[in-house]
Amino acid sequence: MKVIICEDNVVQLEYIQKTIENYAMMEGNGIEIILATTNPNEVIAYEKADCYFLDIDLNHEFTGLMLGDMIRKRDPLCNIIFVTTHAEMTYLTFMYKIAALDFIIKDHTGMLQQKVLAALKVAYEKYVQIGQQQAPSQIQIKANGYTRNIAIQDIYFLAASPKLHKIILHLENEHIEFYGRLKDFKEAHASMYQCHKAFIVNRQNIEFVDHKERIVYFKNGETCFASARLIRGLK
Repeated sequence: MKVIICEDNVVQLEYIQKTIENYAMMEGNGIEIILATTNPNEVIAYEKADCYFLDIDLNHEFTGLMLGDMIRKRDPLCNIIFVTTHAEMTYLTFMYKIAALDFIIKDHTGMLQQKVLAALKVAYEKYVQIGQQQAPSQIQIKANGYTRNIAIQDIYFLAASPKLHKIILHLENEHIEFYGRLKDFKEAHASMYQCHKAFIVNRQNIEFVDHKERIVYFKNGETCFASARLIRGLK
């Protein structure tokens, strides 16, 4: 699960970041902070995350509520958690219709840590549940003890691993090996197609198909083979 933190107080930002990192390291659950910043513009420009911790008063032209509203509009499934000293602003989250997961009041450090962890655990449970629902826009895999939801659009192809009962998932700049069977992913999405007994490709990310040599070229420069019979489905 990818996490973004936006907090204008550097001390608070580092404290929340450390709290989450320590928990992720102890649990080994794959929770990862991909951005911790005081600047909401960096959040807007960054790739989307699965969970956001946002301060409401950011000392910026964007408030945390405005930022949360923008995030919610582009991603209806993510978890948004507000952290603030202004308890009276809770009602504004309803006015913006952000559907925040939690609203944490910064009272004292000890309670802040407990509240951040409590909200983080609920967010992670929801993250796992979303993947288990097998939404057509993503698949869920378990690799190295971590649960990951992978967007279909990020998949280039899946390949049978030399290791027994394992598959290698090829993303743009990453390979993930995990236990599984290729046939379980044949119908994961309309764009997924088995072009060889050892390969399932994502049509969305194919650059070119050499039908004579039976080679599939992908946008990230990788290739895989297609069988004489199944390559017809790529025409």
